[in-house]
Amino acid sequence: MSLSICPWKYGKRWVYSITYDEALADLHRFAVPMHEEYGIPGHVEILVGQMGQIRKAGNSSYNGFRHMNGEELRDLLARGWGVGNHSWSHEVITPEMVDEEIGRARQVLEEALGEPVILYCSPGNNTNMADHVLQACRRYGYLGAMSLTDALNLPGDELFWINRTALHDHYYEPFYSAYDPYRNIRQAEAVQGWLIDYCHCPLEEPVHPNKDCSEAQLRQRLETVLSEGGDEVWCAVPEEALGYHLTRRHARIEAVEDGAEAQRYRIGLAGLPAQVPYRSLTLEAGVPGAWCRDPRVVVDGRELAAEVVRPGVLRVTAPVRDGTEVEIRVPPRP
Repeated sequence: MSLSICPWKYGKRWVYSITYDEALADLHRFAVPMHEEYGIPGHVEILVGQMGQIRKAGNSSYNGFRHMNGEELRDLLARGWGVGNHSWSHEVITPEMVDEEIGRARQVLEEALGEPVILYCSPGNNTNMADHVLQACRRYGYLGAMSLTDALNLPGDELFWINRTALHDHYYEPFYSAYDPYRNIRQAEAVQGWLIDYCHCPLEEPVHPNKDCSEAQLRQRLETVLSEGGDEVWCAVPEEALGYHLTRRHARIEAVEDGAEAQRYRIGLAGLPAQVPYRSLTLEAGVPGAWCRDPRVVVDGRELAAEVVRPGVLRVTAPVRDGTEVEIRVPPRP
């Protein structure tokens, strides 16, 4: 008999998240309604120094668009979305700039949102994933940093270099490409990966084809994720996936009782950062086959519905804390 933690929440095989750099108000034209339609939460990264303002950032293709303000960002949070820091100025961050770009930006954004900000998203390119930037992210209390590297994230990967897949009409030269709604999905299924898409503001036509997709391509992508993923994909905001990742990484299971009538375990979370916002785990218990007839699982004194996922294996998802107790009892005889 044993108790183990699933790689991802609900025992899902892979994870899908989608992010929108800049947090432009025009996301309400197509992207936000589409997410509501499909029930997939989204995530935006806001240029904090221009929050609520008309964008003016270098030679950006999105200059002239308006960044969301605090009220609009709080509305997204209420819809189940996430919000991250995309720097203060969208410039190359030197060591002298980290206090403003990483520290002040987080403080101002948290004041606007009324809740903690745990994710930094590199603006421009991976130049802003330099060591001094990531050190500042750790110092200012972030839990992760998102890059522009096109790759999956695995259950044991480093969280201060989170990879994202470009959801763009096509890539920059010399690596031209055609839009592929299946990009990285099959690999995510095969390796139990976390796939994070990124784009900017899908409209009728991509504002910049090397930085964005169209609204029709976005719809095709979301439909493909759901049709290919089926019951095996967990669609989650990055903050929730990150929270699960960290909680699982810090969890230690101690067997307290292994009897003929009950199994009891204690879960320790020593060292789990205090700012982790989501602290649930999906647990699988190996039990005698007879215990699966009418499974009874009690977590911290509360009986929860358990799923029989295969012969002799029960699964349950529950909030946990340092010292959480899990008890699996023999079912009552008729």
